[in-house]
Amino acid sequence: MDYATLSLAEVSTGLDAVAREAQETFGALTPPQLNWRPDATRWSVAQCFDHLVTANRLMLQAADEATNGAMPRTIWQRAPVLPRLFGRLMVRSQAPTASGRFTAPAKARPSSSDIATDVIPRFVEQHQVILARLRALDESTAAQTIMTSPFVRFITYSVLDGSRLMFAHDRRHFEQARRVTQSTAFPGF
Repeated sequence: MDYATLSLAEVSTGLDAVAREAQETFGALTPPQLNWRPDATRWSVAQCFDHLVTANRLMLQAADEATNGAMPRTIWQRAPVLPRLFGRLMVRSQAPTASGRFTAPAKARPSSSDIATDVIPRFVEQHQVILARLRALDESTAAQTIMTSPFVRFITYSVLDGSRLMFAHDRRHFEQARRVTQSTAFPGF
């Protein structure tokens, strides 16, 4: 799937599906299972979803700022070609099939200590808010409205690409969390 070309309706459907699948796949995990890490360099299931909740909250705030016009547009938002280039690049870099490891921005790093067991319900609830906002958007407006990345101020992309980025990023970390549970050392029920 090329996340960089999805319509707003396809993104909404995908975000709804990932929230349902997260509840089905990880919703019944115990606190020790949610917080178990394969090793000190890899995240637990809870850390994956804590990261997503934080990153998605910041993305949603940036999209809201762009769509409500409360903040003056930056020079980076006004550049005609950059948002399109950055948008496709960012979406494709965060797709679950993309190779390469990234370091999470400091603003979106999960806690290194145990994370509350309500992280999956918070993720699911957050997606209901995201879906309501996406359903209120017109696709052409979302494609033309330029937002600034909440992580790197000179990176800009359309609100539509920001939505695609959230979906791709969600899927990437969903698969990472699934791999944690498939480890032979993962604590059993």
